[in-house]
Amino acid sequence: MKENDGLFDIKHLRLWRISAQADLFSKIIFVIYVLSALGQIFKYSQTANTQYHTDLLGLFSQNPIFILDLLLQVARVSLQGIVYYLVLKGVGLGLNMIVETDINYREQKVEGGEE
Repeated sequence: MKENDGLFDIKHLRLWRISAQADLFSKIIFVIYVLSALGQIFKYSQTANTQYHTDLLGLFSQNPIFILDLLLQVARVSLQGIVYYLVLKGVGLGLNMIVETDINYREQKVEGGEE
């Protein structure tokens, strides 16, 4: 967004930077929660090795309830990450819309005043 006859001022620049940061943080949060979901699988694998002296599939065959527990834990972490991602993405898009709407209204006022 370029400065056009004073339409893009410091207030717009601050909001635009915050929206860019929210967009960046949403991507970072998404990656963190994907890694956290994979960490849950690794944690269950380690538990199977240390406590039951078997691999993850062997644990599932011995105690099928662990499948449900693992799936619920991965789903919980994944859904939490998706919610944070969508909230940050929404904040970023909302701030962009506010800046663009304000600039459009200012442009219309300038064009209307010149006629």
